[in-house]
Formats: sequence, structure tokens, C-alpha cells
Amino acid sequence: MKKYLVIALLVIVAIVVAYLTFVIAAIKIIIGAILLGVSAIALLAVWIMWKIDD
Repeated sequence: MKKYLVIALLVIVAIVVAYLTFVIAAIKIIIGAILLGVSAIALLAVWIMWKIDD
């Protein structure tokens, strides 16, 4: 009985670690997408300013 309890505990820990890894990766992807959008807008603004000066 104790063996099955240890196996179940290890499976639960593995599932929790996989879930947390997925959540952290999803948060990093969202932050990266936001930063990419901000940098694209900033680059567009710089390009527009450069075009207006000409």
C-alpha cells in the first residue's frame, strides 16, 4: 500500500511541475508578445518621425 502511495505522490508532483512549467512558459510568451508589440509601435513611430523630417 505504501508503494502505491509513493507512486501516486510522485505522479501528482510530476503533474504539478508540468502544469507550473506550462503556466510560466505561457506567461513568458504573453510578456514577449506584448514587448514585441511595444517595440514594433516604437519602431513605427521612429520611422514616421524620420519620414516627416524629409
